[in-house]
Amino acid sequence: MNILRTFSPGCRRALFRTALCSALALLAGASVGDELTPTPPVILFIGDSHSVGSFGIQEDALLRRVNGFHVATYAICGSSPQSWFAGTKTSCGYFVSDTDGKEQRGWERDTPLLVNLLALHRPSYTVVELGANMYGGSIEWVEQTSHEMAMAIVNSGSKCIWIGPPQARLQPEPELGRMFEALRAGVGQYCLLFDSRKFTTYPATGGDGIHFNSLGESGQHIAENWALSAYYAFSPLLKIPVKPVEAR
Repeated sequence: MNILRTFSPGCRRALFRTALCSALALLAGASVGDELTPTPPVILFIGDSHSVGSFGIQEDALLRRVNGFHVATYAICGSSPQSWFAGTKTSCGYFVSDTDGKEQRGWERDTPLLVNLLALHRPSYTVVELGANMYGGSIEWVEQTSHEMAMAIVNSGSKCIWIGPPQARLQPEPELGRMFEALRAGVGQYCLLFDSRKFTTYPATGGDGIHFNSLGESGQHIAENWALSAYYAFSPLLKIPVKPVEAR
């Protein structure tokens, strides 16, 4: 018995159209109901005042050269991991660039909540540049708050890359080293941790002692080369070919 004959001619035509659409979707590599063009995976990049300045601008540009990814950048001056859970307001500047590359800059805004950014972008990779504003905090606090952020990232399904704080005249060793070891204890098991101290030098005079942009053009070059060093260190983790970039 041909079961199709039990349906009216109109129903048989509708069934045929449905079957044809399903077959075409499967041939295109998509399930029925899915869009034929999948949304590219996202790299979420968050940071502090270094990422508001030349370091972050360069890192954002480098990440956008990674084939097959969209990038969403949120840099908040004065922020530490705790800020991204509390929504702390900044008054010293921010830099935001969405997945379409549309930029926003200003002085005052609340720090976006990490949980909201992870839910919004569902990133495959999250790149964190935080740590400078943890200098002077207790070792226990540095480890605990960084650990909480790393856990939130990996529990969302994202891989974690953490760029530690650079050298700074007003944040000298050995305290900077102790803070970095606390950071390693907090995130090292969950994130690829980049030690920026090995790729940065802050001069003995000039600038504000912390921010490279305050040094003028020479500081801008230090920040941009720091970004480039970090990029080449973690780009193999992305497992996607990257377009070559020349250091300045």
